[in-house]
Amino acid sequence: MVNFTILAGGFTSFIATYVFDSDAGSLSLTKQNPTGQNPSWIAPHRLNSSILYAVNEIGPVGNLQSFLVDEEGGLSLVDTVATGGNGPTYTEALSGGEVSAMNFGSPNASFIATDPEDPSRFLRDSPAVNFPVGDGPSNPHQSLEFNGEIFVPDLGADKIWRIVADGEPGNFKVQGQIDVAPGNGPRHIAIRDNILFILHEKTSVLTAQPIPTAPNGTTLPLLANVSIVPPEAANFNGSFFAAEIVISEPSEAFPDPLIYVSNRNLGPEFDEAGDSIAIFEYTALTGNSTEEELPSPSTTSVSESVSVTATPTESATTTSGLAGPVVATLTAADPGSVAKRMVKYHARRRPVHENARRQYGYDYPEPASSPSPSPASDSSSAGSGATITLLSSYTPTAAAPAESGTQTAAGSASGTANGPVVPTATPTAATLRLTNQVFTGLRQIRSFAIGKADENGGDEFLIAGANLDGGVAVFRRTEGGRNLELVTRNTELQSRTSFVFL
Repeated sequence: MVNFTILAGGFTSFIATYVFDSDAGSLSLTKQNPTGQNPSWIAPHRLNSSILYAVNEIGPVGNLQSFLVDEEGGLSLVDTVATGGNGPTYTEALSGGEVSAMNFGSPNASFIATDPEDPSRFLRDSPAVNFPVGDGPSNPHQSLEFNGEIFVPDLGADKIWRIVADGEPGNFKVQGQIDVAPGNGPRHIAIRDNILFILHEKTSVLTAQPIPTAPNGTTLPLLANVSIVPPEAANFNGSFFAAEIVISEPSEAFPDPLIYVSNRNLGPEFDEAGDSIAIFEYTALTGNSTEEELPSPSTTSVSESVSVTATPTESATTTSGLAGPVVATLTAADPGSVAKRMVKYHARRRPVHENARRQYGYDYPEPASSPSPSPASDSSSAGSGATITLLSSYTPTAAAPAESGTQTAAGSASGTANGPVVPTATPTAATLRLTNQVFTGLRQIRSFAIGKADENGGDEFLIAGANLDGGVAVFRRTEGGRNLELVTRNTELQSRTSFVFL
């Protein structure tokens, strides 16, 4: 018997402990560990699994907390420190010993140093890093350490900030940025093979692009982009906002890295099958090469005991560099391709995270209006359920240098601090191919996690939680990770928004 202990944060005053029995197919809630208010995102220490960090997503100033974890998944609070900003929404333990806190409601982030002798203790002299947005919006939503830098997607500023250490532990600075076309709202990112994958919240689009050499403010052309919204969304009045992206680590059982992203429908109408997790493969193509014949994706609806697979539809992929935001326009889905009944009902309460942000005064800014496609826009079919429209009607302005100077490489695209990216060369062709849309029975998936690729085979399983309804569900990765099937669900708690496998 293999038991997996899993911690889950959320918009409550505790972190939950679950035990997943993979043989029995059961998920048990075993503990509710007291914390500060709204431990919405949790993260383990990089080397010591007995230390856990959590943000308190509150305002006007949020907190970062540390805990010791016992063998049964119980937590003991060790330390609490202010994050220097409003509503921290994400944390990550860094290789230098610092712990990040992304202050969603402020134009800044903190990278708080820990005691080298005891990383469960915070030092108190780590200043916040302010993002150079002037009077413009800034909503940093994640941090990702890669190759000596920390990349921070800023949903409000439409930028990926590039952060580096600046002297003593806990001191950092902005050394450049990657510009994102206005109106997309980059929320979360992942990096593999020096390719930056960005999940854009406001347009529900996944993009891939190479990472320019640092330090600079250069933005290279997109290699691929695709809408993640399921075609079934055309059948009801919903509003979709992308949330999480995870790239699986290759293992003997799952040799191919796959991209998992979550859709969140914020209403006013909802599907009884819940939100979906979309699974993509990324394939780079060069010269006159052609993509090999691949099976079409399917749409899977997950209920408590059965998975229903709809008639396959074509993949939603397109390849191009963009001069403006990606606009996904849903067309009517083929009714014959939908093997489940759509039920329309209106939201009866606001999601927990929206209540928290309104309470503490750091709710989302008013969305920027997206430009309408011009007659000269390029458009490419993205399958029977969606069309991706590539806008090309922007007028570039002079590029503004980054803090440390701007470098523009051959084949790159220059960007501006206030405007869109302008491609200067044709990018390498690539595809983001949809393999499946798996409906989860969860409403508003803010996050999910894949288990560890170890001797226990934890990477066979993915856990996801509902911010609103549906509880917490564990899925088995099948077909080499290209599909998911429901194993078990626990509905004792809602509002589980981040997960850590111990």
